[in-house]
Amino acid sequence: MATEKQQTIIKDNTSEVPSDSELFAGEPPIESELSEREVFAGNEDFYKRLAGSAQPAPVQIGRKLFSTVQKILVVGIVVIVAVLVYALLKSPSTSVGGETPLVQQRPAPEPLVGEATQAVSQQITKLSLANPAGALSRVEPVTRQEMPIQPLSLKAAQDFYLEGDYEKAYAAYKQLRQNLPAGTEEETLRDFLQLKMALCMQKAGDYGQAGRLFRKASKSRSPVVKVVANYHRSLLEVQKGQYLSARTRAYQTIGLIGAMDFNLDWALSLKRACSFLIAECLSRNVLSLRDADKELPDDLWSNPGASIDPFAGLSEAQLRAVLNSGSEQLSKGLLGPQIRRIGRVNNSTRWSVTCHGASIEELLARFAANADLDIRWAFGDGFGPDGAGNSVRKRPVSLYLPAATTQQFITVAAGSAGLLARLDEQRNVSIFNPADYSFLSEHVSLLSQEAISLWQRFLLAFPGDERIPNAHFALGLLQAQRGVVTESIAEYKLVANSSFRTSLAPFALLQSSKLKTSLRDYVGAREDLSLLVEQYPDTEIADHAYLYLADATMKAGLLREAGRVYRKIYNLDLSPESQTAAALGAARCFYEEKDYEAAAKWLTRYINFAKDGAGEDLYSAYFLMGKTLAALGRPEAANDTFLNALAGSRLFAKGAQNGYPVQLSKEEYVETVSALVGGYMQQGRLVEALDVLENVRSGVLSQKESVEMLLLKSEIFRAMGLVDKAIAALSDRSQYLSDPQLKARISFELTNCYIAEGKLELARSNLTEILVIVEPGPLADQVALKLADVCLKLGQNSQTVSICSQLLDSGPSAAITQKALGLLATAYNRQKNYDRAVSALLGKWK
Repeated sequence: MATEKQQTIIKDNTSEVPSDSELFAGEPPIESELSEREVFAGNEDFYKRLAGSAQPAPVQIGRKLFSTVQKILVVGIVVIVAVLVYALLKSPSTSVGGETPLVQQRPAPEPLVGEATQAVSQQITKLSLANPAGALSRVEPVTRQEMPIQPLSLKAAQDFYLEGDYEKAYAAYKQLRQNLPAGTEEETLRDFLQLKMALCMQKAGDYGQAGRLFRKASKSRSPVVKVVANYHRSLLEVQKGQYLSARTRAYQTIGLIGAMDFNLDWALSLKRACSFLIAECLSRNVLSLRDADKELPDDLWSNPGASIDPFAGLSEAQLRAVLNSGSEQLSKGLLGPQIRRIGRVNNSTRWSVTCHGASIEELLARFAANADLDIRWAFGDGFGPDGAGNSVRKRPVSLYLPAATTQQFITVAAGSAGLLARLDEQRNVSIFNPADYSFLSEHVSLLSQEAISLWQRFLLAFPGDERIPNAHFALGLLQAQRGVVTESIAEYKLVANSSFRTSLAPFALLQSSKLKTSLRDYVGAREDLSLLVEQYPDTEIADHAYLYLADATMKAGLLREAGRVYRKIYNLDLSPESQTAAALGAARCFYEEKDYEAAAKWLTRYINFAKDGAGEDLYSAYFLMGKTLAALGRPEAANDTFLNALAGSRLFAKGAQNGYPVQLSKEEYVETVSALVGGYMQQGRLVEALDVLENVRSGVLSQKESVEMLLLKSEIFRAMGLVDKAIAALSDRSQYLSDPQLKARISFELTNCYIAEGKLELARSNLTEILVIVEPGPLADQVALKLADVCLKLGQNSQTVSICSQLLDSGPSAAITQKALGLLATAYNRQKNYDRAVSALLGKWK
């Protein structure tokens, strides 16, 4: 409107103003180009203000980084992002406590996103008006992540689970659970969905989350949910090695199976699985206490991945009926245990027992009153109000056994409380706590007997089960731990003969051969191992079986055959370990056959294999190599090898336990020292021999081994001419010995010292005393021979003849016989009985 008025005024003024020619008539001509000052002539102040504004403004060096508009924009963006994050994370409904969701299902609320987008748009519009060139370039776009919409139903969740997509199945079951209305009407369905979530976590390998969800599901009011949750809790606890806890969960499962009346096949399958699991848990607990749970077959125990699902293929109506199944039966025991005798079946009294939350003490007391039993609590010592025993007695139990025998009831009831019950012939029931014991041997014996009883009941109750070989194998393990070796071998043979197609058969043969070896039945062990390598050449224990076969063959005395088997194993090259062990075995066979050249060759091979990895038999091989070289007449090389053996097994070596040799056995150590000292003495290296003995601390050796070291030291002193020092050492030790045979050995060495000093009468007297106390054997023969020699030196020829004749009649060794005949011939010769002297030289003394 203002524009139109201005245009009207202009038109009116234009019509009244005269033309230029009329206005400027008679005036001088006007300049076509005027200066700026001439244009604004007459208004100098206005001209100056325009001139000042036309000059370029100086550049501001310290300009601020952000303008006010930009600051407002940044603050707005931050607020919008915070609102979006809050909207995405906040859940509109209550989630399962303690869960860690795998998939975020709910998108951010739409109204908040819309308002945020509108606010950003307004900010961008304002900024573009103020600075159209750079506004959009400085604004980060705000986007909303849309979650894909998936079909949500129980069938969709089940399909995800069956397809193996456990993350989606978990998310679907969780969303379904959240969508259920609050209240008790849908409580069992919520527990079911929580159970399915736990199964998804178990399949996905998140055992911690699965355990937490199973624990919550096991508290459900639905018996079937409680049963399935407890069964899977048992499997998880077996994986963690918590065998006694797993046993309790399995008993709790069995206790409620009777309340299920919708699927008898499923109930029987679950009962069979739990019966096996209970026997397995107790067996594995026993074996772990005995440290006998190593190197067992992988297929021996339960399969943790085995699934027993009673909900497969059920409609919603069927599912609701299944979830409520058994609730009515259990409700009868809410006020207290209900026990009723229902008659006799197969000469056994049957009982119907219902209990829902009563203590194990109350339940057993009521049953004992009805069945005329006596209960004895055989554990704990604190039965006061706050005692440990009292708390165990108050453990709650829930079970429904519609037709159980007395033995079945007390076993399941006690097991559901984590206890163990034993019924004797006098109808006394002893209740034990398998987690509490005072004497380990008694505790293991009790658990072993119970485990054997459980396996035997399993075999009787489920004769057609595919795990019958597993039960017999477990029985073999338990019987072996009890020391009943013959029963154990029988169980293993049953597995090997009746179930020869199973993976347990070769392991059964191997176990049987080990037990026969312990009985020194090397022939029987060899038969089992030969059958193993012939029928199962590709089994995972084939290399061990070949080695055991070779060992059994060598112990059976078939050295040549054993050497052949060892060489075969070496050439098969089944594994570096088996090849190394075969080389040492072959060397031992050749050494026993006195083929020392071949023994040295195979020992060299073994040492080259083992020295880099310091094999456990490396220093034993050095010891054997030393004896081999000594037998080959190479004493210096033998001594060096003995030193190598001692270098790896010093009594004070780092890693030695209580000063005991790390690699050599104590017997090998003593023999190595003796052989090394003997070699040095033969070479006249007496100082080095004495130095070896000085480095041995007799405190870690037995009394007999200490005496051996003392006798060697005495021999060195005598050889060095230090007889007095030898006598002092021997006399000092002799008075502290109580063993007459050890005393005899020291006295015999003292006699040698007396002889070295020329004290023959003292020596003869000492030898006579020794003959009275010494037992028949090599030492007695040496004493008699020495006495005959002393008598001969003393000129007592008749006594020499008598002693030598008696000695020869006793049948001594060939070396002793030869020396005795020589002394006898000399004595006859001094008596001028030349015929007898000649006969003695010819080996005839009678």
